[in-house]
Amino acid sequence: MNSIWSIRTGIRDYLESIFRTCRRWIEKYPYIKTAYTIFSWLSLIIFVLSLFFVKDSRTMMVQYLWSIYVLLQFWFLCRSKTLPWKPIVLFVLAGVILVVPLTTLTVNIFHGLFGGTTSDTWSVAVITPIFEELWKLLPLGLFLFFSRRASALSLSDYTLIGAATGVGFQLMEELSRRWLSSGPGDYSSTWLGGKTIHWDFFTLFPGYFEESFLPTLMTVSHPVHTAMIALGFGIAFRLRTRLTKWVFLFPVVLLLWSILDHAAYNGQFKLPDWVLRIHDWTGSGYKTKPALLLMLAASLIADYMALNKIQTRLPSLPNETFLNPLSELFNMTRSICLERSKFAYWLGFYRERRELGFHLLYGNEEAAGRQEPLQARVKVLYQALTGLAVILLLAAGLFASMGTLTDGSETSCYACMFDSLQNWWDRLEWYEQGAIILGAIALSMLAVGFFPALGIALTGAGIAGSGHEIAGYIRDPKRLLTPENMLSVVAGIILSRIPFGKGLKWLGSKGRGYVRKLLDKIGKRKSDVDVPVRPKPPQLKTEEVIAPQSGKAIKVFTDGNTIVPVDKIEKYLRGKVNVNIQDVKQEIRDLKQLKQTQRKVFDADPKNASRLKSLEKMKHNFERSDDMRKNLESVGLDDTIENNQSIAKHLMDVGKQVKPDHTLDVPSVLEGPSGKLKTLSTWKMVDGKPYLVTVKLIPMTS
Repeated sequence: MNSIWSIRTGIRDYLESIFRTCRRWIEKYPYIKTAYTIFSWLSLIIFVLSLFFVKDSRTMMVQYLWSIYVLLQFWFLCRSKTLPWKPIVLFVLAGVILVVPLTTLTVNIFHGLFGGTTSDTWSVAVITPIFEELWKLLPLGLFLFFSRRASALSLSDYTLIGAATGVGFQLMEELSRRWLSSGPGDYSSTWLGGKTIHWDFFTLFPGYFEESFLPTLMTVSHPVHTAMIALGFGIAFRLRTRLTKWVFLFPVVLLLWSILDHAAYNGQFKLPDWVLRIHDWTGSGYKTKPALLLMLAASLIADYMALNKIQTRLPSLPNETFLNPLSELFNMTRSICLERSKFAYWLGFYRERRELGFHLLYGNEEAAGRQEPLQARVKVLYQALTGLAVILLLAAGLFASMGTLTDGSETSCYACMFDSLQNWWDRLEWYEQGAIILGAIALSMLAVGFFPALGIALTGAGIAGSGHEIAGYIRDPKRLLTPENMLSVVAGIILSRIPFGKGLKWLGSKGRGYVRKLLDKIGKRKSDVDVPVRPKPPQLKTEEVIAPQSGKAIKVFTDGNTIVPVDKIEKYLRGKVNVNIQDVKQEIRDLKQLKQTQRKVFDADPKNASRLKSLEKMKHNFERSDDMRKNLESVGLDDTIENNQSIAKHLMDVGKQVKPDHTLDVPSVLEGPSGKLKTLSTWKMVDGKPYLVTVKLIPMTS
């Protein structure tokens, strides 16, 4: 086990060193990023042009939209997810560029060794289903083996990872079918069976296989099979400590069930009767999707029950008696309908809270330091929503100003373009507008994530639906002279013209009462629960002083009598010391190995011993800093501005009691929302004022 762990750590450290090297190259040579940006835009432009001239591109676009639609269904149902959209898309790519080639290579090698062709019954109905279902689990296995946050996944994360890999695999499989189908009819239809591959908009998890004429069996799509198996592994992993290791037979049974469904459909009328009889006992493929939905519902209940066990350690809304997905959905839906400016905050708040909860519940030492900066990512949506409109309005004002320098007719003509744009948009039916928006989302997702793509598409639709307003400002650009007027106009246009926004607002106002009655029974909510507001931190004065040890200028908290360095609070106590711990550990291992295997070479350079000692000290400082972070988080003092300033205020109060003859390990008690810590602070008198040198945090048992 230790050798496996060392191999895992070595491979991961090596890959991370390559990643860091690439990032340093990008920072050192900015033209790399510029070249990549140009290449990305050229690729997107060429792809858009190909939609008009190349039939296969349009075929690919259709299947791409269907695949994204299936993934969004899973995204919506997995309410306890903690993974953001971008990693999920990477699993889709893994299904495309990893699973499909491996499956093809494996099947061909098998035929090369044992003979036969890929059209043989034993290949189509036995070998192919086995290898496909097994290889689709490879991305999940690699993630669990190498990822630092693997131990802190929710059950919904397992489901999403499996579904995303299945979506990628099915995308390539269906593209191959569509491209290779040369007939004028539907590629998914046969002469005897009728329509066999079903892509229906109002179907949950479309893409399933079932004959339209007298069907006797069916098989669900690849995302459903892989999601069910992955969720089974997540359940077994969660229960492994309560039950024996035999619990891992559960996902194995689900894997065999999926292979049976796949094989029975591929080999119907050709497989032995006993195989089809077993398949009939398991529901002939019709029970697979209900089984997944039941497992998913049970996993959601289990996830939220686990989160409620540590609710006191998580940020909660006013009168939120227990955490549940219904109130989360209600608040996010209400923000979309009535307070769209708060939607991104709700989205980030709920996902961040779930991720924090599963880190506290199940995270190991590696996962403890992997909390992501969620608040920074949700701001991307705001940038996408406002950036395009601001650029357009600035360009409009520029052209309008150019028009006033010549004559008014050119300005009016330019404004008429926006009038015509809105007239065209208003003439479209609702489903035509929706199709355009979905296409814009899909195209944007080739370059950005889902939510920025959603923002870009809705912004474009808002501009098309606000042509008259924009034209009015072009004709009279003086209305945009002040920055506040321009920003208010941009925000007003965007927030008032989001497609279906008015209809959603009306629907929200009508159904609000009924939903609130239900939530009153579930969560005992008060009438107007707003977005959680952060309390204002204590206002502490900061200034720059010369550090007595290094002689460098540093920023400190001070009240005129006590001095507390800012970095002691915001970096040292938060596990953010400027040390690349992976590189440090690797260098320590290399030096120790050199000392053990080539002692003479090691002793020949005196710098080796001093360097090893320095590295050990750096490692000790990092581990001590990380322990401080864990202790603070264990009592509910997370890394926020308010908490950091409260800690600084506590230490400043302690410093006021420091005497010149008693500066070492001054004791005090730091209280958090869910516990207390004993603090031992060491001070130094600088110009007669107590200056904080270091601090220790010790958990209190009672």
